[in-house]
Amino acid sequence: MLLYVVLTLAVTSVMSIKHAAWTHGLGVEVETPSWKALRQGFYTTVTPSNGSTFGWVHFVIPTPVIVNDTRLRAGSAMIRFTTGPGARITNFHVYDGEKKIANYNGLSLAGNLQFVRREVPNRPLVLWGTAISLGVRFSGTGPNRFVRFISGGIDFF
Repeated sequence: MLLYVVLTLAVTSVMSIKHAAWTHGLGVEVETPSWKALRQGFYTTVTPSNGSTFGWVHFVIPTPVIVNDTRLRAGSAMIRFTTGPGARITNFHVYDGEKKIANYNGLSLAGNLQFVRREVPNRPLVLWGTAISLGVRFSGTGPNRFVRFISGGIDFF
């Protein structure tokens, strides 16, 4: 009986996704003007400047607010990335317009070809347009201090 309930919940959760929207890492925006963003066919590689080893990077997500006469809800946000050993993603925030709808801090996300999913609490209705903002910390400058942003996306319910 327990297996049936778990499988039913898993299928129901997957089936309830109404739309998934992703954007490629080539579209990532770097907030710190002195940081370098090298856009290549596969990803954008972000490296720090000498003056600033913490900053923000933003993914703008194509946002369907209404599908089949139903306003959608944000359910989870995902990112794909690779870091060098001298870089970490420390913050993962999700916005709908100017309103922060998910807030994860104190993280230490790093490694080769990572996929990270974070739930959006309470699955709020989406009104304006969504974005994922990532706080990035580098341990200095040099060849091992980089983040390669591959893609970012949101599941809508």
